[in-house]
Amino acid sequence: MAQRLPVVDLSGVLANDGAATRAAAEDVRRALTELGFFSIVGHGVPWSQVTDIYEQAARYHRLPAEVKAGHTMSATKMGYNPFGAAQKGDRLPALNAAFFLARPGSARNQLPTDVELPGFSDAVCAYYRTMDKVGHTMLRLYGLAADMPEDHFAQYFDPALATLRLSHYPDVPAENDQWGIDPHSDAGFMTMLPTNPVAGLSIKPEGGEWFEVDQEPESFVVNAGDMLRRWTNDRFLSTVHRALNTSGADRYAIPYFFDPRPDTVIDVLPTMVDAEHPKRHEPLVYRDYLSAFMRDGYAPVRGEGTTAPVRGEETTAPVRGEETQLAD
Repeated sequence: MAQRLPVVDLSGVLANDGAATRAAAEDVRRALTELGFFSIVGHGVPWSQVTDIYEQAARYHRLPAEVKAGHTMSATKMGYNPFGAAQKGDRLPALNAAFFLARPGSARNQLPTDVELPGFSDAVCAYYRTMDKVGHTMLRLYGLAADMPEDHFAQYFDPALATLRLSHYPDVPAENDQWGIDPHSDAGFMTMLPTNPVAGLSIKPEGGEWFEVDQEPESFVVNAGDMLRRWTNDRFLSTVHRALNTSGADRYAIPYFFDPRPDTVIDVLPTMVDAEHPKRHEPLVYRDYLSAFMRDGYAPVRGEGTTAPVRGEETTAPVRGEETQLAD
C-alpha cells in the first residue's frame, strides 16, 4: 500500500522567518531520525521547470543509440550509461539507462550538441543550478536539525559535489528479484527527487516492511545517505529503497545528488555524541569513502574498457579519483 512521507514546508525558510525556519528544522530532525525520508513543499522551484526536465529526459533517451554512444560515460567523463550496464556484483542488471551531468561547465560533462538535441544543454544546466540553490537552503535546516549553527554545513559545499541524473526505466518485464534499481541506501549526503507522474519508488524503514511512496503534488522527496548518517553518529537514518517500473509505459526519474566537496573530512558532529550515543566512527576524507564504496559495491561499466562507477537512482555520485577535485 502506498504511503505519504513526512512533509517539510520551506516557504517560511525562504522568507527568512526565524520561527518557521526553526520549526522546519525540527520537522527535518524528526523525519531523519525516524525514517530517513521526507517531502519538501514550498520550495520555490517553478513546477514548469520540473515538467520541462522530465520532457528533456524523454527527449534525450529517444535519441538514436549511435548518438548516445558518443556520450558514453567513462572513468573520467560523465555522460550516458546504457540500458543494462548498471550491475552490482553477480546480480541481474538494473533495468534502466541514465544520463549524468556534473556541475555546468565541468570538463567531465559530455552534453549533446544543439544540432543533436536543441535546447537540451541549456535546460539541464539551468535545472542543475536551481537544485543547487535548493540544496543550499536545505543545508541551513540540516545544521539546525543537528544542533549545530545554521551555517555549519555550508563550508563543505563551496562548491558542492553534485550530480544530476536523467534516468529512463522502459516498459520491460523484470525477472524474479530484478529491479529498475536494486535495493540500496545512498552513499552520500542528500538526494532530492521531484514528484514523478509514474510511480515506482519504494522504501523499507528500519525494522519495517516495504511500502511504495505516494508523493505529495509538486514536491521533492528528500533522503539522507550513508555519509550523513556517519556524520551524525548514526542518528540520522540512511534508509534502503528501490525502484521498479510496472506502469506499462516509460518511466523517467530525475534525482539530484547533493554531496560535500571531495576533500571534506567527515568527523562525527560533537552534538551527536553523549552518554547514550558514544562516538561510533573515526574521521575520514569523503573522497576516500566514495572511492571505496564504488570499488567494493559496483561492477565495472561495460564501455570504453573503463571501470566507471554506476550511479543508481537515489544513489551516490560517481567517483573518478582526482576528477572529483574542485576544478570540476
